Amino acid sequence: MQRPILGKSQAIQDLLNVIERVATSKVNILVIGESGTGKELVARRIHDLGPFREKPFVPVNCGAIPENLMETELFGHHRGSFTGAVQDKTGLFEMAHHGTLFLDEVGELSLAMQVKLLRAIQERSFRKVGGVQDIKVDVRIIAATNRDLEAAVARGTFREDLYYRLNVILIKTPPLRERPGDIGLLAQEFLKQLTAQLTTKTGKKINGFEPAAMQELEAYHWPGNVRELENSIERAVTLESGSLITPASLPEWVRNAKGSEQGGRASGKGSSLAQQENGIFLPAPDFAQGNIPLEQILEKVERTYLLAAMKEARGSKKKAAELLGMTLRSVRYRLTKLGISF
Repeated sequence: MQRPILGKSQAIQDLLNVIERVATSKVNILVIGESGTGKELVARRIHDLGPFREKPFVPVNCGAIPENLMETELFGHHRGSFTGAVQDKTGLFEMAHHGTLFLDEVGELSLAMQVKLLRAIQERSFRKVGGVQDIKVDVRIIAATNRDLEAAVARGTFREDLYYRLNVILIKTPPLRERPGDIGLLAQEFLKQLTAQLTTKTGKKINGFEPAAMQELEAYHWPGNVRELENSIERAVTLESGSLITPASLPEWVRNAKGSEQGGRASGKGSSLAQQENGIFLPAPDFAQGNIPLEQILEKVERTYLLAAMKEARGSKKKAAELLGMTLRSVRYRLTKLGISF
């Protein structure tokens, strides 16, 4: 059974509302968000609520398949088309016929593969490796990435035409730090699931969290998002000897976060992005003190400069783009991504 998207925060309610609105259509959707924010959960929910719910949901991690195998994975091949092709292979596009093809980490595809993917999406057809006939498919495409694809387009590492073909509707999954009220709810749900397995195997039961442990969880900024939270609860369940999760069972970097600046580095020892009236200051990287959430730090830098440029430009996105040496389209995209309104 698919895990539900849990949360009472406004960010999650907005996300669920968007999912319900787009699920009944068949347009391509691009889901963006940091690692661990549940992009595949979003894709599966869209599929389950949509017209293809009784048909296959076929996920593929584009970053996990070697480049030389990607074409045959997506489109299949005929026997004898290359060394080692000892039998016909059905590709993922064909498997997803009348269903949903979920292209996770689509930003990892090579330019050569992007061209072939673009053609398959545009024509709704493809050829197997070694084949001469086009195979027609009726497939809904949902793509996902934690990369800034617009920046990749500007660098020339991602095709602009493919980007706009995928990005008919854009959905952003919120990071856990933007929904702190959901941390306790998620932690309790993960504990319930994990202790049910533990009780079945050993008879042991963990009933909840000590208040101090929950305070530690809620004080941490979770750069790895919901996935990191789940892993931390699994660790605590494994190590805990009592009937309640104690702070000692939590990872050290979570325990050390209490009292640190929200949005700082995992250790919380003066490593967060410092912001003063006349500028911003980055700490020197010191991994001896814990993990460094680089994406989060860079997002703070990006937000600071965008806000400063928009203020200087008196709300003119075009002028702000000139001040930052960026295109107007890129400024608009980044403002939307960061939730900045002008």
